[in-house]
Amino acid sequence: MGFARKHGFKIAVLALCAAMGIYLLMTYSKSDTPKLDKLKSAPNFELTDLGGNKVTLDDSKGKVRVIYFFYANCPDICPPTTYLMTQVQDQLKKEGTFGKDVEFMSITFDPKRDSLAAMSKFAGKFDVDTSGWKFLREDSEEATKKLMNNFGLDLIKDEKTGLFSHTDTITIVDREGEIRKYMTGSIQDTKADDIVKVVDTLVNE
Repeated sequence: MGFARKHGFKIAVLALCAAMGIYLLMTYSKSDTPKLDKLKSAPNFELTDLGGNKVTLDDSKGKVRVIYFFYANCPDICPPTTYLMTQVQDQLKKEGTFGKDVEFMSITFDPKRDSLAAMSKFAGKFDVDTSGWKFLREDSEEATKKLMNNFGLDLIKDEKTGLFSHTDTITIVDREGEIRKYMTGSIQDTKADDIVKVVDTLVNE
């Protein structure tokens, strides 16, 4: 009892500091962890990779999927967003999750021009690690557009120029095949750290 009276003020200050520390830790943790609702189930597909192999979304079930629709003749957003994804790739490789817990997929919506050779040439412009990153195509342009729409993404083709208006969206799919996050690519100055934070959260769920 004497000890408590003698050191009561110090004990109160320490208790207050401890409570404040716990509060700040909880506040930081909440703000630092992205809110990732289950938005919708990702549609399954069967596409062809650069090696001519058939690939389905279910083949990578159990991994977090980072999916980007692009086309090799894109004059603006596809190249910088693909570069952004290489930065994410490099960070995940340092963490040891790339290829093991996370798989990247770049899907062309311009199969008439994006042959396997054309996609391979596009991929070769970037530091792509194909051990955990697949470039994929569907023979039918209409089927690809439908797949994009099923992912919740838009696509419009200008028949005169052959150019596309499309959403610069990176779609994050969790281990169970649920879409958990849409992230705008390079046009809104998204940082690699922002994408890594989302991926890490899903990897650790």
